[in-house]
Amino acid sequence: MILIDVWEGGDARERVQAYCELWGIEGTVLLDESGAYASALGIRGVPTNVLVDASGTVRTVGAGNPDELLAAVEALVAG
Repeated sequence: MILIDVWEGGDARERVQAYCELWGIEGTVLLDESGAYASALGIRGVPTNVLVDASGTVRTVGAGNPDELLAAVEALVAG
């Protein structure tokens, strides 16, 4: 899993690190400080979940509540 943080401002790296430490989040976090990646995906609000398959194809955008996200992840994993 790769997380992408969008629009945190000038101290994005420090803010993301503190957030991850607070919530015990481990793994790769990319910084989209300009919002260019979010814009390319048509994302207008955060947080937004984007699920991408192994070939790089975007499969889900949204899935805002935990039940929707779980269902989308399970569908992606099932193939």
